[in-house]
Formats: sequence, structure tokens, C-alpha cells
Amino acid sequence: MQEYGLISSASGLDNIGLKVAEAHWNLSPAQLVEEALANKEGQLASSGAFTCDTGKFTGRSPKDRFVVRDAKTEDSVWWGDINIPISTENYQKIKAEMIDFLANKKVYVRDAFAGVDEKYRLKLRVINTLAWHNNFCYNMFLRPTAEELESFEQCW
Repeated sequence: MQEYGLISSASGLDNIGLKVAEAHWNLSPAQLVEEALANKEGQLASSGAFTCDTGKFTGRSPKDRFVVRDAKTEDSVWWGDINIPISTENYQKIKAEMIDFLANKKVYVRDAFAGVDEKYRLKLRVINTLAWHNNFCYNMFLRPTAEELESFEQCW
């Protein structure tokens, strides 16, 4: 596997059994736009902004959000139409399918935080097959410092 970018030395993709052809870690927005253009994911507008056609699916699908219901989450998650429960067994099955899907592909990895308050902050690692999706994640989530990235451990 070829790896590029700011990689956490604490945990890699192989820790979850993911074997990809290339992994681009925590790239800057400029690097991601260059990648997206090279991958023909979109184009530059006359203003210089990156644009892409998202097709008919232009928003998120709230009914497609699932959370593993286990001893840790049972009493701490507000279950219902927004947080739909899924069993650990179903999660493992979906994870195995995703690992198979991503095998030998080029991926973009983003280590990030959700939540400003460190008491409630969540670590997350997003793995995308499209550079522009990873650029969206760059804008959506809090970015760890270079020092925090050094010890950024997987969160699953």
C-alpha cells in the first residue's frame, strides 16, 4: 500500500483489516481539489471554486443512520427515527462488506473531531473513495493539530 499525507503513527488502516492500493491521509483542501480534478470528479468554476454534479441525491438521508445498540449505547442514545438501532452482528457484517469493497482502491482518510467541548468530543476517522467527499469532511469536522494527529488512535 502506498500512503501519502499526515499519517497517524498510532493506528493505520491495517488495524481494521483494510488493504487498499493507496491511502491519502489528512490532505489539505488544495491537495484534495487537485486530486478531485485529476480523478475527474468535477471541475473548476470561473471563480476558481471546485464544482461537481451530485446527481439526483443532493442531501443526506436521515433514515439511513444506524447506531450499534449495545451495553455502551443502550442508555446513552436517543433511539427513534433519527438513531435507528442495529445489532453488533449486523454492524460486523456491514463492516466486512465495506472492507471487501474498499480492497485495492484509492482512498482518502480524514482524522477529525466532532464537538468543540473536549469533555464530549468524539474522535472519528472518515474513509472516502472520492477526494471531494473528503474535502467536505475537512470543512464539516474539527481538525486535529499535527501533535494530536501523531497519537490519533482509531476510534472503533
